[in-house]
Amino acid sequence: MQFKKILCAVDFSPSALQAFGFALDLARQAGGSITVLHIIEWLTEEDPRSHPHFKVSEFREHLADDAREKLHALVAEEPQTWTTIQEVVVFGRAHREVLRVAAESQADLIVMGAQGRGGLGLTLFGSTTEQV
Repeated sequence: MQFKKILCAVDFSPSALQAFGFALDLARQAGGSITVLHIIEWLTEEDPRSHPHFKVSEFREHLADDAREKLHALVAEEPQTWTTIQEVVVFGRAHREVLRVAAESQADLIVMGAQGRGGLGLTLFGSTTEQV
């Protein structure tokens, strides 16, 4: 089976960068396209009231700009003569946004890196990969 539309969620960890490499290889083999997705979870559900010296909306935009720059740098290293690579940054719960963007883009495959958190850490915090 060839995967023409691949969604690759990245958090810039070593395992996510490795997953991005796998997604690129799969897309090359199939002549497919990739959507590279980064989700910002901080301040997603409910914004705290703004402090006079701290503007939440400005900080959120700073986080989004920073993530876009990192995604662009990651993608810029890849020649795009063989495929289309779309860069997407969203706010929300990671597992929900991965599934939402996958559905919207009609992805054939979701590629994610796993951190290997186990035991108590997995029980307390869960795993985005597991939830997806």
